[in-house]
Amino acid sequence: MGSSIERLGNSLIQKSPLLPYARTLRGEQSKLFFPSAPSPLRQRRLDGVKRVVRAPVAAAVTERVVKVVGEKAVTFKVRAALTVRRKKEEDFKEKIASQLDAFSDKIGRNVVLELVSTEIDPRTQRPKKSKKAVLRDWFEKKKVKGERVVYTAEFMVDSSFGTPGAITVLNRHQQEFFLESIVVEGFACDPVHFSCYSWIQPTKIHPTKRVFFSNKPYLPSETPPGLREFRESELKELRGDGTGERKLTDKIYDYDTYNDLGNPDKGFEYARPVLGGEEMPYPRRCRTGRPPTNTDMHAESRVEYPTPIYVPRDEAFEEGKQEMLSEGALKALLHNLVPSLVASISPESHDFKAFHDIDNLFKEGLRLKKTLQDQLFHKIPFVSKIEESSEALLRFDTPAIISKDKFAWLRDDEFARQALAGINPVNVERLQVFPPVSKLDPAMYGPPESAIKEEHIIGHLNGMSVQQALEENKLFILDFHDVYLPFLDRINAQDGRKAYGTRTLFFLTPLGTLKPIAIELSLPPATPGCSRAKRVFTPPTEATSNWLWQLAKAHVCSNDAGVHQLVNHWLRTHACMEPFIIAAHRQLSAMHPIFKLLKPHMRYTLEINALARQILISGGGVIESGFTPGSCCMEMSASFYKNHWRFDQEGLPADLIRRGMAIEDPSQPHGLKLLVEDYPYANDGLLIWAALQTWVRTYVQAYYPNPHVVQADTELQAWYAEAVRVGHADKSGADWWPRLGSPADLASLLTTLLWLASAQHAALNFGQYPLGGYIPNRPPLMRRLVPAEGDPEYDNFLADPHRFFLSALPSLTQATTFMTVIDTLSTHSADEEYLGERRDSYTWTGDAEMVDAWHAFAAEVRRAEEEIARRNADPARRNRCGAGVLPYELLAPSSPPGITCRGVPNSVSI
Repeated sequence: MGSSIERLGNSLIQKSPLLPYARTLRGEQSKLFFPSAPSPLRQRRLDGVKRVVRAPVAAAVTERVVKVVGEKAVTFKVRAALTVRRKKEEDFKEKIASQLDAFSDKIGRNVVLELVSTEIDPRTQRPKKSKKAVLRDWFEKKKVKGERVVYTAEFMVDSSFGTPGAITVLNRHQQEFFLESIVVEGFACDPVHFSCYSWIQPTKIHPTKRVFFSNKPYLPSETPPGLREFRESELKELRGDGTGERKLTDKIYDYDTYNDLGNPDKGFEYARPVLGGEEMPYPRRCRTGRPPTNTDMHAESRVEYPTPIYVPRDEAFEEGKQEMLSEGALKALLHNLVPSLVASISPESHDFKAFHDIDNLFKEGLRLKKTLQDQLFHKIPFVSKIEESSEALLRFDTPAIISKDKFAWLRDDEFARQALAGINPVNVERLQVFPPVSKLDPAMYGPPESAIKEEHIIGHLNGMSVQQALEENKLFILDFHDVYLPFLDRINAQDGRKAYGTRTLFFLTPLGTLKPIAIELSLPPATPGCSRAKRVFTPPTEATSNWLWQLAKAHVCSNDAGVHQLVNHWLRTHACMEPFIIAAHRQLSAMHPIFKLLKPHMRYTLEINALARQILISGGGVIESGFTPGSCCMEMSASFYKNHWRFDQEGLPADLIRRGMAIEDPSQPHGLKLLVEDYPYANDGLLIWAALQTWVRTYVQAYYPNPHVVQADTELQAWYAEAVRVGHADKSGADWWPRLGSPADLASLLTTLLWLASAQHAALNFGQYPLGGYIPNRPPLMRRLVPAEGDPEYDNFLADPHRFFLSALPSLTQATTFMTVIDTLSTHSADEEYLGERRDSYTWTGDAEMVDAWHAFAAEVRRAEEEIARRNADPARRNRCGAGVLPYELLAPSSPPGITCRGVPNSVSI
């Protein structure tokens, strides 16, 4: 046999977010050290943007390079650095297991790795592999303080090995560990990066090796021979076989219907219909495989919070996110327990008596009478402990909506402004037909025409006729009539729930603001064929009509809150994104360039959706309890999906055109002319849309120069086909699904997905507490209809209108429960990743050109943020600047942690 030369290879491992600084432990320097000064790697110009991309210098692990000379195969040594993230807090059982793993590692029960070449061994016709190597220093570093620990491994390979394209990991410890990244150096090429961010299960749970691919992207047809079988086997494992109940440690992605929202075993009132199928079309969710309930074979048995519900292991929240939600759970306990006890002990405390009772939730917390306080805090030890240790948590933060002007919510101009710059700015439409017309079946719901007549609004049109106002695009509408009307009989039959189908007309003033000019409240016909109860309210002229007008506006806000939460927020961002995410993991390899593009935009979505099915959208859950539709909530969501949802209209420009809020105009920025020039959601949204669109087009063009490459990409076509045919099976036959035949098709599809996951979700989510935490501004639930002369309640209304108004709003317990939930939903966690950020910003791909392009995108996002700040300071923009007017920052990309009413995370992460 020829002699072998043992050597250490190249001496630099590139420093990156995947390799943290080494720490000095007990006075002893770690074997890896990091110079602090970064060195320039290259300088490029991309699309006119000059960027200097700096790749920080990393650990020096060797001091010399031995050149391989001659044709004989020689053996040499290469080294890998693995970054493992440890838990900040371990329970007793985990601490014992960690110590056992450290000692078992010492005696040979360790972590085993193999390098896999991109080439095939000509003798075996199998992928070339290095000799097995073990992770070093696990025992020695068992007491290392710090969230991240860097371990090393040394591989023996021969000079014909080629380039490493994958690495396998086998965990022979007793418990899982979280592997962030691997960097291998010693080859003639640059250091090879493996971005992992994955839980590695022990062999007793997952007996086969985990495989991680290097960051170099490959289309399926370009896969190196040595990686082909690994690419296929990894995807096969992620798909599973569609059978059995999933364990929390599994990493399998599959589909199911929403058959787990109800719990018929608890009683008939907790049963809920299956969403998904011919009867009630709906997107699919991640399959858990739990057995059916005892009383209904079609309903999946439930796992109640806080018991975790299955999502693939790597989709679960990381520790920082879990900490934020735990704090929210403590707030929920405190905020909900005390009001519930107050209401149960003192029934007269069930309603707010005056507006200062609501104000006191923010100023003083819950004010209790001395006798009531004694009953709560001295007779119930647990509550006493809460009162002593967590008094501050019993108070709510002051919502932004009343921070600048306590009475802003009462004004008509603020009511209208929020249609353009509020929590739900995606329902306002240009009125194209007067009077408005319903699309519901007139045989069931009566004449389709609205009861709003010309005489109701003519005095509010600045001298215009109705026809002239229509032609000049001056009339706009919030139309919730058709969404609510089919469910109103069931809603109004529930205790403490009262609703209408509402329509609200607005006039566009010369100042560029909207003003409400008419509100219609509709009820279903009492008997077949009779006309519906339709009432029209116009801006008030005296005291009685003022309070009736306020009640009518409150019902509009309640309609708006339900559609916002059930349709625009939950359905159109959370639920409709999930099938695309499941399909991406099942059909796109981790080395596929489109998977690398999508990865940051899929983070946490499956976990937050699973939690929503447990506690938010489930039968009797928070949404049913807090919103007017009650037990009809998810059926309303499914009805919208069936009758209105279309993927081709989910992109921002298409949506604005569909609603008549914009027309195509090539001479305008973004190719659109907004018919309300100062429309903050659309103005700022188009900045983000344009940045996403440019970035995606650049990326797609780099890998798909022509239609043939798109059509020939088997993984890409399988991903889109499965997301449509399986994930959106009930809509798969629709003719409006976009084609996927060209680079332009692909770029358009991806831009829409990235928009929905990032900016669209942010605009609909992070203003919930700042704008909705003050219940009178936006009541999610109404308990009384608007009284009319002759009604039994009308005299009570006349005698004490403000008390009647408060009694129509949610009760104390309902309000505080709702406020607690939207407080958590509006919070950014400390580990949030915002648009233009990614934790592996230099190493997420091995394609240097795309790293540069991504940094150009990040710079464009920062410029958009600067432009948004300028707009918020412009007094000419009256919908976002003025006395008591909140700036519009929901689409400002960055944010610190907490409730900030700004920030655009990459993904649907809360």
